[in-house]
Amino acid sequence: MGSPDNGSQRRRTKKGHASGKFCIPRTKQQCQYCIQRMTLQFFNIAFQVADKAMYLLGPLLIALASAIIGGLTYVYFRVILPMLAGTNWVDTNNDISLYWRHRGYESQGEGHADGSLHISQFTSTLLALSTPTGIAHTLIVSFFLVNILFNYYQCVKTSNSGPSYGVVVRELAEVTGFDYPETEEELVQCKRKFERQIYDRMQKMRNQMMAARSNSAPTTPSTANRTNARNGDEESQSTPLLANGSTQNAATTAKAPAKKGAPQKLPKIHNWMLMSPVEWGYCRYSSQPKPPRSHYDHVTKALILNMDHYCPWMFNCIGYFNYRYFFNFLWFVCTALVYGAVICFPAFMRLGGIEYREQVRASGGFTRPLKDMVVKHLPSSPFVPTPSERTPVALGFMLCACLGLAVMCLGGFHLHLILSAQTTIEFHGNWSKRKKKGGWKNPYSAGSWKKNWEMIYGTRYWSFHNADDSSNGEEQHRYRGCWGILLAMMPSRREPEFLPFVYQGQMIRRKQKQKDSRDSDASEDDMGEIDVEAAFRRRPVDANKAEERIV
Repeated sequence: MGSPDNGSQRRRTKKGHASGKFCIPRTKQQCQYCIQRMTLQFFNIAFQVADKAMYLLGPLLIALASAIIGGLTYVYFRVILPMLAGTNWVDTNNDISLYWRHRGYESQGEGHADGSLHISQFTSTLLALSTPTGIAHTLIVSFFLVNILFNYYQCVKTSNSGPSYGVVVRELAEVTGFDYPETEEELVQCKRKFERQIYDRMQKMRNQMMAARSNSAPTTPSTANRTNARNGDEESQSTPLLANGSTQNAATTAKAPAKKGAPQKLPKIHNWMLMSPVEWGYCRYSSQPKPPRSHYDHVTKALILNMDHYCPWMFNCIGYFNYRYFFNFLWFVCTALVYGAVICFPAFMRLGGIEYREQVRASGGFTRPLKDMVVKHLPSSPFVPTPSERTPVALGFMLCACLGLAVMCLGGFHLHLILSAQTTIEFHGNWSKRKKKGGWKNPYSAGSWKKNWEMIYGTRYWSFHNADDSSNGEEQHRYRGCWGILLAMMPSRREPEFLPFVYQGQMIRRKQKQKDSRDSDASEDDMGEIDVEAAFRRRPVDANKAEERIV
């Protein structure tokens, strides 16, 4: 009578596992399975919450960045610019008349009915802009503002997916000799071929590791199975080809406890460790062929070429199509903040010194509270702030100094990445390779820092970006010297000139037979129709659903 009850109990347990319902664990194996399942569910929930938080954090950080840019701009035009021009002592209509007489314009400022009437803040700013010093500083600040706002907007707006991604990916496939799948059947075959290839390579690498350790510690077949099960690749075990083997190995691991003197665990093997730098893979998240140097971004839900990182300040993923905007933004922000700290430094050093006290004493002394006094600047000390200007000056200098130092470190790091042809993900992955004996060479480097720079910024002026590929045309429109580097960083909506990586040591220029569709409204409409048709014909399909229909 006991055996039927036990059989029915086992059937109920299996049914509960199959249906996904929670059941009370009764054995050690069931407890381990329950703990693993709850851990995976916890991490899945945590990742979902993090993704939702990014969608909320992105707009907030964009608003904060806009507020910082707007606040520093206001401090410059309202406080710093009159100090630099030396016109902040002009406070009333009589002061304006005196100022224009000093500049040799006797007729200016005459005819005011009330000479003691205070001028507006806008008039004070215009008065500072009428001086050569004010014009020069304003031109520099305007140059920084235009570049910062343009690159920030383009970095947020530019998408790393869509029709442009499809064009680049197919050009990559043509160059590397990869047969890009265009139909559902071809995509299923691509997926199966990749899974079989990774499975064979993984088994070969594990056998080599086990053979290398066999001399020091002999290993039994059961121990080898347990070791392989513990070190299975997470992405590979999710495929149908590896599901049965991983389940059997997991059961063997639960039954056989670890013994003293057992061999050490094999290092975890990832799929990317089994592939060459220019070899195509398969992304199980987007159900698409995975080009070299590409990664799947879980926030934007897209496969990103040359993915560097997800930036919450940009509310976008930094990759192949917007990395130039991102570095330009860092460069101009860093330079502008250093410039702002320099022009704010004289006023910051005079916030509470002897000159400040003399200025307050000249305006009526300390006989009453400062909030009830109207403190005027002295013509001899234009960089001494008034009590109402102390907070903007201190806040502006501290923001420029602190943010400038932080952005400088980040910009220096990305400058190193550009000159060495790496992304942030590749930098961390290549950290251990640099420690190997015999040196290490980056397979994505074009050979020199100059060519690596050209991989991002191109070699031609944007107005001749689609010129012919002849040697005469190449030399005629090529960037030259430091002035050419500066011109390459000027505002432009051009797409990258070269493909995402070098192939066989050569930089491959993209096929740009037609002008960019954004150069004119007419071309934008024509290219828009072509892109929509191409996207419809080559729309991505889900290989899992296609495989079910084929089977």
